[in-house]
Amino acid sequence: MDKNEKIKVAITSGIVAAILLILVLFLALSGKKENDEKLLDKNISEYASLESSLNQNGDSGILISSESADSGASQNAEDNAGTAGSSEDSDMQANSIESVNDISGNSLYSTKAAVLKNIYKGLAIDTNAQLKEMYTYWSDNNTEAVRDLAHLERFEAMSYKLSGTQDFYYYGDLDSTGLPEGTGLAVYGDDQYYFGEWKVGKRNGNGTWINFYPDYSNYVVTEHMYTGAWSDDLPTGEGQEHYDYDFTKMNGDDIYVQNAIGSFENSYYNGKMYIITIDKDQNTEEWFGTCQGGTWQQVVNTHLDKDGKIPVLQNKNDEKDFVSMTEEGTKDNRVSGIIIGGKKAN
Repeated sequence: MDKNEKIKVAITSGIVAAILLILVLFLALSGKKENDEKLLDKNISEYASLESSLNQNGDSGILISSESADSGASQNAEDNAGTAGSSEDSDMQANSIESVNDISGNSLYSTKAAVLKNIYKGLAIDTNAQLKEMYTYWSDNNTEAVRDLAHLERFEAMSYKLSGTQDFYYYGDLDSTGLPEGTGLAVYGDDQYYFGEWKVGKRNGNGTWINFYPDYSNYVVTEHMYTGAWSDDLPTGEGQEHYDYDFTKMNGDDIYVQNAIGSFENSYYNGKMYIITIDKDQNTEEWFGTCQGGTWQQVVNTHLDKDGKIPVLQNKNDEKDFVSMTEEGTKDNRVSGIIIGGKKAN
């Protein structure tokens, strides 16, 4: 091999060595970055997980947050003050909330009561006979027949006669003074009905209240129901609230409840609640949360989201997914629209 060939071989070997060195360094650095990202993701996931806190509360997924809402108030204010020099853990806490797939809206959809129009043109009604007819179906647990009757004009006309009052027409058991006592059926204004237990003229015990909406109603809600425990004319105890909707009238901003199951106090959500929401495409989601006197409590181990809203419901199937609300939206959550305080009309 002559001198020129030796020089060419040396140069080629040097270039190859340099390329190999660059590849080794690139792969090493790439591997380190990938490992770091995996570690960061792992830490964020571990922080976002509520399993530990739920287990400490002796719970299987239902959230407990009244204590954290009080003891953590100053911490939340500090976390959202935007002060410089926050720790790496605080950054991860913020990231875990910002990555949440929050539902739009500031609160649960606020329901309006049905409004009946005077379109019945003096239609003759027989209050006692009509309620007796409905009572038979209701006592047989034939809700579909009850629903069909409620949408007949003669039944809507019966309810319309009570418009603007709190009084009700009644069919059922009475006490010695003529007050509803035992099991009975009542119709109120605004197309509202109640079937169940009574005591001293008020809804007490177990029963079902339904607010039907007339077929001509141009409203997103088509039926609003509560079934469960009652006391002093209001939902109190264990029960379930249910809504049916006209999906074509839903928007993409509000949070529509299909079912709210749990404890109630004077119609307010009060305690651990299991919520099923539904959207305009009829997709449902299941959530857990805690309400105190109608006010949603912040989910344990969470912080305000990037818009300053409070995480109050956690997805049953995804512990990183929350429903967040404004402070105002967390309040006054209850079975709304129930006519109360009336007396049996003649």
